[in-house]
Amino acid sequence: MTATIQLSRDTHVFIGKGTTYWKIPVLDGFSFSQATSTTEVTLNEMQEGTSGASNRGRSMFTNALEPAEWSFSTYARPTLESTKHTAVEEVLWAHFFGASTWNDTSDEWTPAAVSTTRSSNMAITSAQSDLAELGTFDVYFVLGGCAPGATPATYASSAGQTIYKLSGCVVNTAGIDFDIDGITTINWSGFGTEIEQLASLDMSGVSGRLGYAGSSSTSNFLRNRITSLSLRPDTDGDQVFGEAGDLDQDGDAATGTAGGVAGDDFQTEYHLTLTGGSINFENNITFLTPEELCKVNTPIGHITGTRNISGSFSCYLNDDDVGVTGARSAAFFEDLAANKTMTRNKFNVKFTIGGTSAPNLVVEFPGCHVDIPTHQIEDVISLETAFHALPSSITSADEVTLTYTGA
Repeated sequence: MTATIQLSRDTHVFIGKGTTYWKIPVLDGFSFSQATSTTEVTLNEMQEGTSGASNRGRSMFTNALEPAEWSFSTYARPTLESTKHTAVEEVLWAHFFGASTWNDTSDEWTPAAVSTTRSSNMAITSAQSDLAELGTFDVYFVLGGCAPGATPATYASSAGQTIYKLSGCVVNTAGIDFDIDGITTINWSGFGTEIEQLASLDMSGVSGRLGYAGSSSTSNFLRNRITSLSLRPDTDGDQVFGEAGDLDQDGDAATGTAGGVAGDDFQTEYHLTLTGGSINFENNITFLTPEELCKVNTPIGHITGTRNISGSFSCYLNDDDVGVTGARSAAFFEDLAANKTMTRNKFNVKFTIGGTSAPNLVVEFPGCHVDIPTHQIEDVISLETAFHALPSSITSADEVTLTYTGA
């Protein structure tokens, strides 16, 4: 066979779990690798007698294979498939938030990281993600998978494809960046136990699997420019915002009424027009690898760390409230900075990505601690604000809900 040089732009990526496969359209810049852990033994002695001889050699030992690392980016792509709302990247969110089993008949995940009712939208939550170990899956990188003549039924090294399988994979991080002139993109990264090269991979049955239809659609991309952000104070977690108790968060007995009258700490709602920002999701996963002598060890599994969901956003410094719902950024800075005795605040932070009509993605954090904005002195003065999504209690797992609505 003629030698083949593989090009990254000819690559297909699939996720496999049992006999179910998902096609994941990825962007340029994907990567996967697996490093080794080694030990170096050296000699360091004084000279022997008067000859000046001294042993200066060294030896190397391979201790273990480090966890495989993978990363790629996908577009956020809400999809209405028949009568059910889904997303091309659903399988990745499900595993990030703790799902371990997929039922191909009922279209349900266990634990239920994704809503079972999908007639009006698909909701993904962190409610079931308090787990010491997450569900795993396999990632297949088919190099040459979309080269001329390649077909899913005959992927094989003899047909010109180079196929790598990453086993036992988990999703460690996900990040959404708001490039004002771009398409909504999610950056994924994670780990696996090992990388192996396969001689062949039969993907002929993948056309009926979740997400495949959405991956070929041209109407389910989201534009960052029509993203909106609202912040609403809420202290009691009842999801009713702007009550008198919600507006007073520093305990100074300021009561007032909803709407931000004099003496209140916060106003009912702040509506900020974004110029940029990001949302970051982290599982802080650690892989465990034994270290036995006379053996090259491989990872035996993983454990989760603290779930960390945070982000930041930037907007122009604006005090024009005419014709808008809620106060603007200047009032938001003023109200946060004025509360000198308040050590903790609580806001509902809601990003509506892609506009208010379908297709769109709504990312809502019911209880965020919001840092005091910092001024960015440029041609147009801006504010940059960091937020930290927190559960209703330190032992809860209700930091976020992502709602996909397809068109």
